[in-house]
Amino acid sequence: MNILLLDDNQHRITFFQNRLKKHSLVVCRHANAAIKALKKGSFDLLFLDHDLEGEPADPAEENCGSEVARFISENNIQCKRIILHTENRVGRESMTAILGMCESIPYSKLKKANFHSLLKTSSQDENT
Repeated sequence: MNILLLDDNQHRITFFQNRLKKHSLVVCRHANAAIKALKKGSFDLLFLDHDLEGEPADPAEENCGSEVARFISENNIQCKRIILHTENRVGRESMTAILGMCESIPYSKLKKANFHSLLKTSSQDENT
């Protein structure tokens, strides 16, 4: 499975890397890097954070998850599943309004989730 992770927190990146070892994971620490990756290839699953510079970001700012959500929406990027793992409620609401079809699982809940079953749902989608 091809997975894109947008996050700048090394602790979180390591968390995802450890749980997604059997998959192709592209890690992007900046909105521009995620946009470049989305231009280059397709992904089965996106994990998007909102705040990328340590501080809560205004959804109108450039280097945040909302910028990536706008790019996805404006360019009709197809992805089977998008999970917003941001803890920022305002950012999450902004990205949900832009993307429509996405899931919201804040990191605090995601780190307790069963990744095997979470990814199995995405794998099942590929087979249908």
